[in-house]
Amino acid sequence: MEKRWGFIDFDNTMMATESKALPSLIKRFNILYGKKLKQPLTAEQYNKLFHGQARQDLCIELSKFYGIPVLYEELYADREWNIMQLYAEEGVEMAPNILSAFEELSGAGTVFSFVSNNPVQRGLAAMRYATNHEGNKLASFFGTRFFESGDKPKPLPDVYWHAVAQVKADVRQSFAVEDSVTGIRSAVAAGLRTYGYVGLSEKSKELAEKLLDYGAIAVFEDWKDFPSLVSVLD
Repeated sequence: MEKRWGFIDFDNTMMATESKALPSLIKRFNILYGKKLKQPLTAEQYNKLFHGQARQDLCIELSKFYGIPVLYEELYADREWNIMQLYAEEGVEMAPNILSAFEELSGAGTVFSFVSNNPVQRGLAAMRYATNHEGNKLASFFGTRFFESGDKPKPLPDVYWHAVAQVKADVRQSFAVEDSVTGIRSAVAAGLRTYGYVGLSEKSKELAEKLLDYGAIAVFEDWKDFPSLVSVLD
């Protein structure tokens, strides 16, 4: 059995977290900075301009775009605790068919790693409150291989470089899956064969075109199609 390594983004790739976390971030941004804006930040505008960005990097980009200082310490105050509380109250949907896809790929020799711009604890909280009650099963595919970008966020390739080095992966036998331009740029820059997932996007066709433009070698909408997609392109 030939071993391969899969490096998988989390938010809106494995679980539908952005529909939970994004509105709360936009709401807080508008509360803090709305009086300085001509128009409040909307979800559509955020997805068009800032999709996939997080934490300090997002604050820098918001500051540049609006011409105002957007402080990380203000925008993200108590955010992780609040997000975990939100997940606990509402639950989080898991991407359909991801477990069966992971089972098939794992059985064929794939070793999975979790690679996210957001804190690992947020991903684990989403799994904890998965609406299908299968979060522990999803987490089990990663063992101890959980990686977050920290102070070098995607689109920088550092988090992928670190993950590859930590798990001693052969890049020639590795792939990444991402759902945003930011993530695609990061994985491609790290030298990984990169696929785009659009199954949890409200504008899947539009997103698919963007991901292909930025280097995804293929795009898919349903995880059930992914194992055969990987095999075809081997």
